[in-house]
Amino acid sequence: MAITTQQFEQLSEMGISLWQSRAADNIDTKAKKNNYIAQSQQSLTTLTEQTLFTDILRCLNLTLGEVKAQDDHLDVGLFNWYFVDKENDNELNGKSMQKAQTINCINNKLISPSIDIIAQSTQLKKQLWHTIANNLM
Repeated sequence: MAITTQQFEQLSEMGISLWQSRAADNIDTKAKKNNYIAQSQQSLTTLTEQTLFTDILRCLNLTLGEVKAQDDHLDVGLFNWYFVDKENDNELNGKSMQKAQTINCINNKLISPSIDIIAQSTQLKKQLWHTIANNLM
């Protein structure tokens, strides 16, 4: 069962120790090796200007205050959202650019192209909403 960073911190504060399988550690190691788009408070502020991003938050009943920018992802509470740019996505997957731009969700980790790229593609928008509906709601 996957838990969020916030849940982990709360359980740790209560003295409840948790264990992770090695498979989860391997996923985390791969995520650290991948070159995700760096996130900061400034990039989060820029994202809030995107209608698509605010619509997603509204759909999930989240406020901007519940979203925290981490080094390489956004902690959305329910899941961690990693953004991959076109160039890195192509390098990571070793596929053609068009096929490489996909949206995946594994263990409450949503991995997608940037919001700018998604907003320009009807297919990616559909894929994003489908992934959120099937994996995160």
